Amino acid sequence: MIAGLDVLHPRLEALLGRGAVTPVDGAHWTVDSVTPRLIARPADAEQAAAMLRVCVEVRAAVVPWGGGTAIEVGNPPRAADVVLSTERLSRILDHDHANLTVSAEAGVRLGTLATALAEHGQWLPLEPPHAEEATMGGAAAVGLTGPRRATFGAARDLAIGVRAALPNGSVIKWGGKTIKNVAGYDMAKLFVGSLGTLGLLTELTLKVHPLPETSRTIAAWSRDLGSASALASLILTSPLLPTAVTVVNRTAEESRPGVLVRVEGIEAAARRHERDLLSWASQAGMAAEVLTGDRERALWQALRDTGWGEGEAAVRLSVKAGSVAAVLGELEATLPASARIVAHVPAGAIWVCATPTAVAAVLAPLRDLVQQHTGHLLLARASRQLKAAGDVWFPAPASATTSLMRGLKQTFDPHNILNPGRFVAGL
Repeated sequence: MIAGLDVLHPRLEALLGRGAVTPVDGAHWTVDSVTPRLIARPADAEQAAAMLRVCVEVRAAVVPWGGGTAIEVGNPPRAADVVLSTERLSRILDHDHANLTVSAEAGVRLGTLATALAEHGQWLPLEPPHAEEATMGGAAAVGLTGPRRATFGAARDLAIGVRAALPNGSVIKWGGKTIKNVAGYDMAKLFVGSLGTLGLLTELTLKVHPLPETSRTIAAWSRDLGSASALASLILTSPLLPTAVTVVNRTAEESRPGVLVRVEGIEAAARRHERDLLSWASQAGMAAEVLTGDRERALWQALRDTGWGEGEAAVRLSVKAGSVAAVLGELEATLPASARIVAHVPAGAIWVCATPTAVAAVLAPLRDLVQQHTGHLLLARASRQLKAAGDVWFPAPASATTSLMRGLKQTFDPHNILNPGRFVAGL
């Protein structure tokens, strides 16, 4: 326990109010085997900033916490004393239907936000694992994306404004409610994807999109991963514009490889996509079917959440879209038969999911593989021991990039209290 932590509880409670600071009870709040001592729940950005300033004074390490759905992402923390929960920062502040933007506090659940946006025929294309329970701030801070990233962008692309609480006790704001409002550096994007190591995101303004008129998925099943990859490559070079193209080695319903193509938009365009895709699958000797409604939604939800079940470990490989087919061919020869592969081809994101023991056995070959293809690897879910053997992000950034990142960390969090050691290069 750090010096001064005994007096931290009453000091934080004086700032945040009775009942807003409680001792940690149970393993739910554990991060890579490190269990904080206190949970603090500020009600607004100003309270969060004041709380961070007090934590600086006693050198208490702070773990920002949204829905906790992706808390495993990152290196093991060097210290974790206080959980800063955003559960009370849960208001939807403004939905500008005409300009397709939404502003909300960081603790708003994406499931809650989706329901509110759908009432006006719109949606936010953030698809992290377990999105219904994930918070907007957590999803933005971690930066995990889903099957439709290549079409709609990642959180960094969607963010046009942020408000954040800093360890010096100040609250800052960048950007705003209109898309073309940034002069000079777009500082809002600096906080998105920084894993809460620069400041606590308390409010975000993001671009939203109209809900599509129709949606369907064409699933083509093959005997081997190579045939599925070949069809996916054909689709990417065609005039068709599906919103997702995903290659899998199997699904919950199918034990054979396949390519899953999501088509969304107006009905006439969807019919054109369906006709061409069914024809191409038939020519390739693949069995194809069209999925709609609950079955389609369940399929994509399962793919989005692959690797995030109990007892699973997960690795994400990021390569150029044109390299996905080659990487999948090598993975088929490298991975055990029990491993699952989910490749979102246009985004170049390949998820490899298996038991922790299986992932530990293939991690070195996977790192070699992404390096051969000038890509990157994220050991997203694994034991503390496996994470501690090397940075979960591979390869390490260039020295100039690391120096710049360290400079930013020193500027925003000079006492290193926010998620210390959890980001790239141990920042």
